[in-house]
Amino acid sequence: MRWDRPVDAERGAQSLDVAVLLLPPVSLGTIGAIVDPFVEANRLGGQRFYDVHLVSADGAPVALPGGGRLSVGGALSALVRCDALVVASDLHQPGTNAADIVSQLKRIARVGAAFCGNRGGTGWLAAAGLLDNRRVAVHWEDMTLYRERHPELVLCASLYEIDADRLTASSSQATLDMMLCVIAQQVSPRLADNVARQLGLDRIRPGHEKQAVPASSRISQHPPKLNEALLVMEANLEEPLGSDEIAECVGISRRQLERLFKQNLDILPSRYYQELRLERARQLIVRTQQSIVQIGLSCGFSSGSHFATAYRAHFGITPREDRSRATLTGSQGTDSRAAGTPPTEPSC
Repeated sequence: MRWDRPVDAERGAQSLDVAVLLLPPVSLGTIGAIVDPFVEANRLGGQRFYDVHLVSADGAPVALPGGGRLSVGGALSALVRCDALVVASDLHQPGTNAADIVSQLKRIARVGAAFCGNRGGTGWLAAAGLLDNRRVAVHWEDMTLYRERHPELVLCASLYEIDADRLTASSSQATLDMMLCVIAQQVSPRLADNVARQLGLDRIRPGHEKQAVPASSRISQHPPKLNEALLVMEANLEEPLGSDEIAECVGISRRQLERLFKQNLDILPSRYYQELRLERARQLIVRTQQSIVQIGLSCGFSSGSHFATAYRAHFGITPREDRSRATLTGSQGTDSRAAGTPPTEPSC
């Protein structure tokens, strides 16, 4: 099943069965961004395009931030099948029942359901291995965490990503835009526009539109698309993406990407990417006691010899010599947490 399957009862197609899994912490605003577009599509379209029902991990009412509880229609374990499962959570905060939730998500995936995750829900889908090798929209604030915990994902700085039967959104507002995009694909762009107006929106933002990024990027003199590309590169150091993939993540062509780098940084994207990975590797060389080979692999180099050659060509010194020099000057730390420190350049 794909999210872009047409839905039109008048032409014999059945309505789409959408289950929404609520995993605390989850706010009414988050739930509304998911449910309201479908409810309004049914109302304005005059037919039942979507059957939406809420479930929780154990079937009990879900506690809401600030007090109150929201009743649901059942437990995740009782969900036999659905066309699509939306995992809704403001933050991915695994509890004592995390293993069971992940197991249930995998079970539902085996029956062919499509999946969608908002900012916190994406963390649950990633933990279940349901986003491996998929384009995933991640909030800029969570990029470093995802890069370290889920190197198998293709992280994107976009508002949202629709990769076949896997949908991810970087924020609650982006989730709303994404659901409207689904309605446009499945039913009609006109209905989606009407729903957007009903919800007080003047337009539906495309998925490739940029997120609000850190202040250092917002005040940067670089064009927004270049900042997005830099963010994508930072988030995918262990398994580097090709220029075509980076361009796709930020919604431009490869030629446009190369032009942006040449005009603003006077360097090709591939060269910049390698230098970024080498700078990251040097941080780990001088700040941690990880093996040099492991550092090379974690920064996207295919072998120890490849890493050493590239390192020497860039810094004029081998990784081992650099580590020895750092040890002599007392600049090498022993705190393994430094391995999670993001590169300081580029600032985005």
